[in-house]
Amino acid sequence: MEVSAEAFAPAAISNFFTIHDAGLSLDPPDLAHVGATGGGYMLSKGVRSRAQRGRSLNGSISVVVNGDPKYDARTTRRAIELLLAVTKREYPGVEVAQTVEVPIGEGFGASAASALSGVMAVASFLQIQKPIVELAFYAHSADILCRTGLGTVSVIYNRGGAGVITSAGGPGIAEVKNVPVPRGLRVVTASLAPYDKALVLSSPSMKEKVNRLGDEALARASDYTIEGLVKAGEVFSESLGLESPAVRHLVRLAREHGAMGASQNMVGHAIHALVFEEDVPSVAGALERDSLSPRVAVYDFGSAAR
Repeated sequence: MEVSAEAFAPAAISNFFTIHDAGLSLDPPDLAHVGATGGGYMLSKGVRSRAQRGRSLNGSISVVVNGDPKYDARTTRRAIELLLAVTKREYPGVEVAQTVEVPIGEGFGASAASALSGVMAVASFLQIQKPIVELAFYAHSADILCRTGLGTVSVIYNRGGAGVITSAGGPGIAEVKNVPVPRGLRVVTASLAPYDKALVLSSPSMKEKVNRLGDEALARASDYTIEGLVKAGEVFSESLGLESPAVRHLVRLAREHGAMGASQNMVGHAIHALVFEEDVPSVAGALERDSLSPRVAVYDFGSAAR
């Protein structure tokens, strides 16, 4: 057994989505066909996980997030539990230390990246030989069961850049179309506060609205260009009605200072703007100086988990 093992999974921002969760009503649930369609962007930052032997010898799982052992890392823990349950072997206690490089709970896919990098690190540390698509399925299942996400894992385990999920499902089942990213394009974000995604996923009326608008956005982005993807997200976000006045203000500010497009993270009290590198100082500077004092970051487009 190795002394420790590390893994990384990229964060990802969704700019529009539809909910496909009929499989949850089956007994047992068909999580392989639960997920989302929609569009978004993989980021150069994400979650780094390091797995090592824990202090306990009874097979317990400890997850420390950004140095906080009391953080509620239920999605990561659930993914690891699903992995260990199917191996049917006894293991020593494992401690997973995670560094989350993006805002948590603000529409950056942090739960998906945490679960995926966590389960990958533990599998490597315990020398559990499974293909990446299977490890990703445990993370996908945990994200759904914990109601922290829907389909992000199905993309980040083997994709990078920008893309559109055209058919929902788990890793290896979801169908994804890549969207070419122009040279010099960056993602500038401004985040304000966490958002409880379960409020959207559990409301029948909101789900109906999300799916109607999401299908329209999917058609709007069907040319699979960055311009089409950006516009689809903007119309979806404006029509959905989850933007607070502060979020709308930040979106307008980014556009006014040179962004090719900007919209709300799905779902979070945060925005993302696509900006060519020569305009990054103008857009990022305007957001940083704003009286709302958002947390501003600039990302390159990222690559798949590793």
